[in-house]
Amino acid sequence: MDKKTIIAVIGKTSSGKDTVAKVLNEKYGIPSVVSMTTRPKREYETNGVEHIFISKEEMSNILKEKTIIAYTKNDKTGIEYCAALEALPSNTCVYIINPDGVKWLKEYNKHNLFNLICVYVDLAEDKIIKRGLLRGDNPDTLRIRLESEREEFDAYKNSKEYDFLITNDKDLQYLYHQVDLFYSRYFWIILKKRWQKTPLFFYVKKWVIKSVIY
Repeated sequence: MDKKTIIAVIGKTSSGKDTVAKVLNEKYGIPSVVSMTTRPKREYETNGVEHIFISKEEMSNILKEKTIIAYTKNDKTGIEYCAALEALPSNTCVYIINPDGVKWLKEYNKHNLFNLICVYVDLAEDKIIKRGLLRGDNPDTLRIRLESEREEFDAYKNSKEYDFLITNDKDLQYLYHQVDLFYSRYFWIILKKRWQKTPLFFYVKKWVIKSVIY
C-alpha cells in the first residue's frame, strides 16, 4: 500500500473500542494514534497511552500550531479531542474517534491523501453501563457520558457510513474473532473504496441505474 491508512474505530463509551485497538496492535502490529484531550484522566488510564491529557489552553495553542486532521468538542461537556498529522505513528494506524471526528478526517482527506476505513463497535447501553461499572467508572458520570453522545452515535450507526460493524455483545473470544474477521477483509475494503473512486465505477453505476429504470 503506497498511502497511509487510518482505521477509525468508532463507538460509544465502554463499547470495546480500546480492546479492538489493542488486538489490532498486539496481534497485527498496527499502532494507535494517541490523541490529545482536555477531559480528566480516568483512574485506570495512563497519560500518553490512551490519550495525552492536556489543558484547554494547551489545546488552543495546538490547534493554532499543528496540522490538525481531526478535532471534536462535546457541546454538552465542553471536552475536546484532537489529533495532529505529526502524531500518525506509521503507514497504517488505528484512531479511536467519534462521528464528528470522522467528519473532520473525511474533510481533511477530500483529496484522497490517505485510505480511511471506519469500523463501528456496537454494544447495547445496558451492557455498556454494566461493563463501565465493572471497570470502576462512576455510575452518574457514565450515564452523563452516554446521554451526551447517544444522539450522535445512534445517528452514525443508523447511517451505515462505516465500512465494518463489530457487534460486541458476547464474550472476549467472540470480540477477538470479530477483529480477526475485519482484518481478513481489510485489504479488500481498501481495494473496494479505491475502485469506487475511479471514473469507471461511476460509469458502471450510471449504466446500472439506467438499466433498472428503463
